[in-house]
Amino acid sequence: MIASPIPAPAPVHAAAESRGWRRWTSPLDLAIAGGIGVWAVLEALLVPSGHPVAQLGFALVISLPLAVRRRFPAAVMLVVAAALVLHAALAGPDATFNPFPSLLVATFTVAERVTPLPWAILLGLVPIAAMLSAHALGYFGATGIETAGTVFLVFFVGSTWAAGRIVRHRALSLERTREGSEQRAAEAAASERRRIARELHDIVAHSLSIVALQAAAAEQFVERDPARARTHLQLTRRTAQSALDEMRHLLEVLREDEASYAPQPGLSALPDLIAETRAAGHRCTLETDAPAEGIADGPALAVYRIVQESLTNVRKHAPGADIAVVVRWTGRAVELRVENGPAPARPAAADGSGRGLPGMRERARLYGGSVDSGPTAAGGWLVQATIPAGGAS
Repeated sequence: MIASPIPAPAPVHAAAESRGWRRWTSPLDLAIAGGIGVWAVLEALLVPSGHPVAQLGFALVISLPLAVRRRFPAAVMLVVAAALVLHAALAGPDATFNPFPSLLVATFTVAERVTPLPWAILLGLVPIAAMLSAHALGYFGATGIETAGTVFLVFFVGSTWAAGRIVRHRALSLERTREGSEQRAAEAAASERRRIARELHDIVAHSLSIVALQAAAAEQFVERDPARARTHLQLTRRTAQSALDEMRHLLEVLREDEASYAPQPGLSALPDLIAETRAAGHRCTLETDAPAEGIADGPALAVYRIVQESLTNVRKHAPGADIAVVVRWTGRAVELRVENGPAPARPAAADGSGRGLPGMRERARLYGGSVDSGPTAAGGWLVQATIPAGGAS
């Protein structure tokens, strides 16, 4: 195919408009074809010269094809040019209608619609060749096309072709800009979905593991020691409420109206994680010299989530195991270790999403850090991470 329509944004009712006459033409093209057609027909009727029927047929041939010029730009150009040369050969100097407007419209269309530049240039030369051929056949009578006329002909045709090409390039540029904006918006939306998924995974996995353990403990003591069961139920309620509040905050910041911008948990919230883990039946220690304030919110949140996910994994896979959490500040980064010993008893098989460790590595990678994990010689598990802490003082 020579022609390639310039892509345009899909209209609202694209499916409906792709059917019927709009597949072939447009109101603008019909208006152009109709205007030139009326002019040509009136000239053929009011200024009879030669054979009126031939004049009328010529007027229709050089005007009606313009209605489908966008869909068949090359064919329309060739039809109009061929009609001019054929009419010149048959009518000679008796022909009165000059099809110059039709040729200019066709020239603009091929420049705008034909994709390969060599084809567009070749088709742009067709009207000049047709007009000169018609003059050689005596179409313009005594007036003729002299050297000056040829220069003007080339100027008008060339200017029209250049205008069509400029319109094409501007349309393509706008389309590329629109596609680039849509791609950037889609990438931003995908990144935000991944961030929300990580946050929700960490919140839900951590909180539900504590809720499940405390509920199980409460169930064991509900008859033997109601007071102790009540303590476990109170912790379950507080943990569930805290998880709901954090999820509500996470979702509300996505709204434009009355969003809550309370800070996300950071290093200052680590003691709460340790307390929850102890309440779940683990001996858990925290050793830290990292400043609770002064570290950028993003890295601080990443440290918190990595510790949170590590503790959640211990509760799932090594219930009752001893845990040691160490958080060190080096002046440029936060280094953390979460190490647990073996479980006192063989744990039941725990189902996981498989996203915990990859999620921790992704969080660290966002800030130029890293996470390593693996079994220890004592039969436990060790998670080590380094998070560069931009904005630390």
